[in-house]
Parts: sequence; C-alpha cells; structure tokens
Amino acid sequence: MNPQPNFAMMTTPELRAYVLAHRDDEIALHAYLDKLHSEQPKSRIYNPEENVGAAITEHLHKKPRKAS
Repeated sequence: MNPQPNFAMMTTPELRAYVLAHRDDEIALHAYLDKLHSEQPKSRIYNPEENVGAAITEHLHKKPRKAS
C-alpha cells in the first residue's frame, strides 16, 4: 500500500492534477474540494430592505472588463 501524499502541502493545481490521475481516491477528492471551498471568497447575502445598488456598482468597478 502506498502512503498518502500530504494534500495540505499541495497547491490547488497540484492537487487537481493528483485527483484527475487518481479518480478513485476519495480522500484526495475531499481534500481538493475543501481547498477550493476555503480559497473562494465568501459571498454576501443581502436582506430585501438593503439598498444593494452601491454594492453592485462597487462590484462592477472592481471587475476587469473583457476586451471586445
């Protein structure tokens, strides 16, 4: 039996490559999904009574525009 690699020390692309090469390794898959979840920014949920116009404008100005 081969020892498990240290998934915590792998970068996200390295872990993704490992998961794709070892599709039956559920531990690696869970480690990859946990890493993806921890890296993604948390979204904010607004209440209906909040004015979200300013937040939308701010968000749109932060995003780089794609060249047409």
